[in-house]
Amino acid sequence: MSDSVELLLLRLAIFAVIFGTSAAIAWSLRSGFAPRTAAAPRRDAAQPWRLVVEAPGDSGLPRGTAFRLGAVMELGRDGGAAIVLPDPSVSARHARLERTARGWHLIDLGSTNGTRVEGRPVTASGLILRGGERIQLGAVVLRLVPPPRS
Repeated sequence: MSDSVELLLLRLAIFAVIFGTSAAIAWSLRSGFAPRTAAAPRRDAAQPWRLVVEAPGDSGLPRGTAFRLGAVMELGRDGGAAIVLPDPSVSARHARLERTARGWHLIDLGSTNGTRVEGRPVTASGLILRGGERIQLGAVVLRLVPPPRS
């Protein structure tokens, strides 16, 4: 094969790769904007349980900030916590909130300034929450908000 034929084939291959990549990007963008069929939303997926900041303390979080809850959530000042509360009165690993069949199980993880629910201290054995309670971690106050009833 001559050099000019090899160069032509190389150019065609590069063109095919560029065209294929562009087509794939265009297709993925187009499918992302396509109208979706209206499916019945799952109640838990559409309206999850949340912790809402009522008193931010010195955390810098705006009042009303909402955190979506998963099955097990660790709360604390540490960046590795599921819910980070950057307030000096909150311990690095302050508390854990776990979803159970009976409700939400809140456990204090040996925090320095303690965890309180409606003013009552929470111990290492924990407390079951059903929704609507005010939770205080150091100077930060959160409210456990259930999904709205349909």
